[in-house]
Amino acid sequence: MYPENVLSSLNDLIALRFQASSTFNKSYKKSSAIMSGSYSSPFRGRGVDFSEVRLYQPGDDVRSIDWRVTARTGKPHTKLFVEERERPVLFVVDCGASMQFGTQGAFKAVVASRVMALLAWTASKHGDRVGGFLFAGEEHEELKPVGGKRGILKFFNRLIERNRSQLETESTDEHTDFKDLLFRLKRVARPGSLVYFISDFNGLQTKHINLFSQLATHCDLALIHIYDSIERHAPPPGLYRISNGKEEGILNVDKASFPKMLEEQYNERVDILDTLRRQYGVHTFSVATTDNVQKVVRDNLTHKMINAL
Repeated sequence: MYPENVLSSLNDLIALRFQASSTFNKSYKKSSAIMSGSYSSPFRGRGVDFSEVRLYQPGDDVRSIDWRVTARTGKPHTKLFVEERERPVLFVVDCGASMQFGTQGAFKAVVASRVMALLAWTASKHGDRVGGFLFAGEEHEELKPVGGKRGILKFFNRLIERNRSQLETESTDEHTDFKDLLFRLKRVARPGSLVYFISDFNGLQTKHINLFSQLATHCDLALIHIYDSIERHAPPPGLYRISNGKEEGILNVDKASFPKMLEEQYNERVDILDTLRRQYGVHTFSVATTDNVQKVVRDNLTHKMINAL
C-alpha cells in the first residue's frame, strides 16, 4: 500500500467534503446550460428566485399575476422569476508520469487529486453534475457528468486507479498531446460549462495558447498549475535520494545544466499560463506540493471563479 503523500486514498478525498463545506459559501452564476440546478440563468420563467414585478403583458402566465400590486395600482402586474439551471462542471486531471513525482510534501498527482476533490464537493453542494477527463500522455478517458455523490465517487475511484496504474508501470509517457485533448474537450463541453484543468502542464507550448483561448470563449475555464519546488528552484549538482513510496534510488545531478534546464522548462510553462491570463482572461493559479491546498484554493477561487464569474 502506498502512503497518502504518494497516492490518494478514497477516504482522504471523501474527508475533503467537510473542508469544502467550510471553505466556500453558496453562490450563483449566470449560465446558458439547459438543466435545472443552482446557478441563475438569464432565462425568465417559473423558477425558484423572485426577480421583479412589471406590468402584465399579453401572453404572460395569469398564475404569476401579483394581485396585491394589481389592487394597489389598479393595473395588472405579473411576477417574474429567475430560472435556476444546472451546469456541468468538468475536471480535466493529469495522471501522467510527470505527475507521479514530488520531493517535498506530496506527489503532484496527490495534490491534483485534493484540489479536484475540494472543487468537486463544492460543485455537488451547488447541485451541479461532475464529470470530465483523466489523461496521461496520449490517453484520454472521458467520464460523463453525473449528479450527486455517485458522480463524484465514480470520478475519485477512476482517478485513484489511473494514478496507481501509472505508479506501478515503468512508463515515462511522452508529453501530453494537448491539441487532441483540447479538441475533444471542446466538443464535449457545452457552452457555459465550468472547466477545471489540473496539471503540471508538462509539454505545454506556445502553439497551444490558441486552443485554450478558444475553449475559454464558450466555457468558464480555470487552469490550475501543480508544481514541485525542485522545478521552480532546481538543486545544485549532487546525489539525491529518491523514492516512489516503495523503492528507493539515487538521483545523480552531475551537471550544472540540469538545474538550468528544469528552471527554463518551469518558466516557459508559467509564461504561457500568464499569457492566457493576461491576454485571454483565463483564470490561472499555481499550487505547490508543499502548499496548504485548502487555503490556496480558497484564496484563488472564492471570488475569482465562484462568485465573480
